[in-house]
Amino acid sequence: MYELIGSIRDVFSSPYISTPIVSPNLVKELWILLTKVFIYSDTYDNKFDAIFAMDDIYLYSRRQNIKLCLKDLEKWREKHNKNNTTEEILECVDDILI
Repeated sequence: MYELIGSIRDVFSSPYISTPIVSPNLVKELWILLTKVFIYSDTYDNKFDAIFAMDDIYLYSRRQNIKLCLKDLEKWREKHNKNNTTEEILECVDDILI
């Protein structure tokens, strides 16, 4: 999945994007899809790639004033800590939620 998720991440990763590159609905659909990959994947690499792509998409959405649903990510965070996931993932989730 790395190539698929990495390609998505690459589109949104530049902090210099100031004009829309995709429709707001597509951003929301990607967010929902990556949230599901992040929450339901049993593979660490998929979780890691998904949350890092989500971080870039979230930053893009804030610059473009696109409202994303964070409810599922908030629920996931309530159930996870350093005992059942990695610090890297927690930091990324917290960056999005703060």
